[in-house]
Amino acid sequence: MTEIDILKSIAENLSERKSSAALNNYQVLCNNIKYVNNLFDFGVKSLSIIQGQVENTLKNDNLVKDELINSTKPLYYFRQIIPRILLNDISISEKFLAYTKPDNREGITVDNVGKLAKSFIDYNNLVTSARQFIDSMVADAYQMIIFDPKEMNYQVLLSLNSFNKYVTKSIRQALFNSEIESSLTEFEQLNFNQWSNSTITKCSHKTFAKKVDYIFSTLNITTENDLKEEIKNLFKFSSEFTHIGYVSTFFTSTSGDEVIFGDEISPYLPSTENFSELKYEILSTAINFFSKIYLPATIYCFRKIFKQDTFNIIEPSVVQINNKILTDFKTRNNQYYFFIKQGLIGSDETIPLTCMCQTTNNWKPPHDLTNIYCKNCGSKFNLLEIEGDPGYIITSNGPAKVIGSSAPDFDKLPVEKRIEILKKCEEARKQNE
Repeated sequence: MTEIDILKSIAENLSERKSSAALNNYQVLCNNIKYVNNLFDFGVKSLSIIQGQVENTLKNDNLVKDELINSTKPLYYFRQIIPRILLNDISISEKFLAYTKPDNREGITVDNVGKLAKSFIDYNNLVTSARQFIDSMVADAYQMIIFDPKEMNYQVLLSLNSFNKYVTKSIRQALFNSEIESSLTEFEQLNFNQWSNSTITKCSHKTFAKKVDYIFSTLNITTENDLKEEIKNLFKFSSEFTHIGYVSTFFTSTSGDEVIFGDEISPYLPSTENFSELKYEILSTAINFFSKIYLPATIYCFRKIFKQDTFNIIEPSVVQINNKILTDFKTRNNQYYFFIKQGLIGSDETIPLTCMCQTTNNWKPPHDLTNIYCKNCGSKFNLLEIEGDPGYIITSNGPAKVIGSSAPDFDKLPVEKRIEILKKCEEARKQNE
C-alpha cells in the first residue's frame, strides 16, 4: 500500500463508524462483573487490615530486621515508607473498584433505556482508572521488591518535580517542608540525563514493561507469561484513552440510534453490552495481577523487613487472602458436565440444571443447545446422555444423580443407603489409583 492508500483507509474508517453489535450475554456479564468486583473489594479491604498491622509492627524495634533498626542504616526510613505505599495502593484500588461496578438496571424501560448508553466519558473514566491502577501498582510492587533508597528517591522526586510545576502556593506550603524543599532543589540541579543515575537517585528499570519483567523475574513467576503480556497490553491500551488518541475518541463517540435488546431483567443497548464486556476483561486482568503479582510482592517485601518470627505471623494472613481470591475467581466461567436421562432432551419437560455456583437454570423446551449455560456465572454446561433409568453415576466428586432419573436426590436417601453408595465411591476411587 502507498501512503495515499493508508491515508484513505484512515479517512474512511475515522469518519464513518459501524453499528455496535452485542456479541456476549449482558446478564451474565453483569453478574460476573458484580462477583469479581465484590471479590476484589474483599481483597482491598483485607489489604487495609494488613496495612494497619504492618504499620503498627514496624514501630517496634524488636520485630524488624537489624538493617531497619538504626537511623544510620540505609533502610531505616522504609519503616515509614512501606505503610505509605500500601495506603497509596489501597486508595488507587478503591477508585478502580468504583469504576468497575455492574450497571444499575433498576427501573430501566424501553422509554428510558438511553440511560444505559455508554459514551466517551464512560469509557475514558473506566480505562483511565485502569491505567492509574496498573501503572501505580506495578511501580509500587517494583519499589517493595527492589527495596533501594536511590530507587525510591528517584520515583518520589520525579513525582514531586512534576507536582511542583503547577501546584498552588497554599498547597505547596502545606505539603513541602524545608527538608523536602532542599531534596527537590538538589534533584532539579541535576541535568536530565543524571536523574536516573546520580549520587542520590537511580532507576534501573525505566519503562513500565521493564519493571513488569523485573517483578516477574525476581518473584520467579515462570508459568504466567500470558498474564505478563496481558498486563503490558492493558497498559498500552489504556494509554490510548488516557492520552486521548484518535481511535479512542472515534470509537466512543455517539453513533446515532441503537437497536434495543432485552432480557428477563430489562432492555439494554449494544453499547451497554460492549462497555460491560470491556469492563469485565479489565477487571479480570486487574484481579489476576493483584492476586498473582501484587500480593506476592508484599510478601517478598515483608520477608525483607521483618524478623522471621514476625514474618511467620503476617505471611499466612496474606496467603489466605490470596488463596481465597484465586479459588473463588476460578469458579467463574467454567465448564461442567451433567448426566441426563436419554430422551429428556427434546421432550416437553423443563430440565433443571443446577450450577456449582448454586444457581438453578431451568432449561425450557425446545432445549436450544446454544442456551445451556449458567446465567449467573456464565459457566458452560455439557450434557452426557445415559440410557435407561440409572439413578446415580459415581464421579470423582462423589455420587451424581442422573437428571430425569426416578431416583430421589442423594441427600433424601436413607442414611444406610447413602453409606452404601459412598462405600462404592471409595472402592471405585481405590481401583483408579
